[in-house]
Amino acid sequence: MLESIEIFSHLTAIQLQKLESISLWRNYTLGEIIFYQGDHSDYFHFLLEGDVSLNKSNDSGTFEVHRFRGPAMFAESGTLQKIPFPATAEALSPCRILKLHRDPFLQLLQEDPGLSIAIITSMSKKIASLQRLNDQLSAPDSYSKIVRLMMDRPDIFSTLKGIEIAKIAGIAPETLSRIMTKLKKENLILFKPRHIFEIIDMKNLQKYR
Repeated sequence: MLESIEIFSHLTAIQLQKLESISLWRNYTLGEIIFYQGDHSDYFHFLLEGDVSLNKSNDSGTFEVHRFRGPAMFAESGTLQKIPFPATAEALSPCRILKLHRDPFLQLLQEDPGLSIAIITSMSKKIASLQRLNDQLSAPDSYSKIVRLMMDRPDIFSTLKGIEIAKIAGIAPETLSRIMTKLKKENLILFKPRHIFEIIDMKNLQKYR
């Protein structure tokens, strides 16, 4: 089973046996919390099947910072730094997750440079994604937030519900609906079946960015 995970696919049988000895397998149901913001991060988490959302809470409320679909590694930054989890992980569908205890796994990383590089690559991709999300959320108004999402992450508009998109942007669902309707009336976007849209006036749409 472990060898089906990309970053473990090159490991020897002995290395895989070592991983198996420090592994925990867990199944989660829709809506179940995998860990809470502030919990101790003693384990690395590998999502094998399903979807997981990371949600962060502060004085302004709760917002989604990232969404994962298996197979994927998630929340490894806090575990590597030995700090509490910076966000809450929630199962968005039935999930199967592999948990690896941090200290023996770090020992294995020291013994296997290839595995270390795979982990670093995974973290680098997430840092870039989080930076883009930060740019989107720091937009001065709701229109800018949505337009930036449309340009940077157009896929979510065809795969997520309006309430989920609004949550990512940190705005009310009603606000999202008004913005999309206004952009359509201004002939900046065109709605297609299955909630897919097409940008038809990029120049004027970018004025909202």
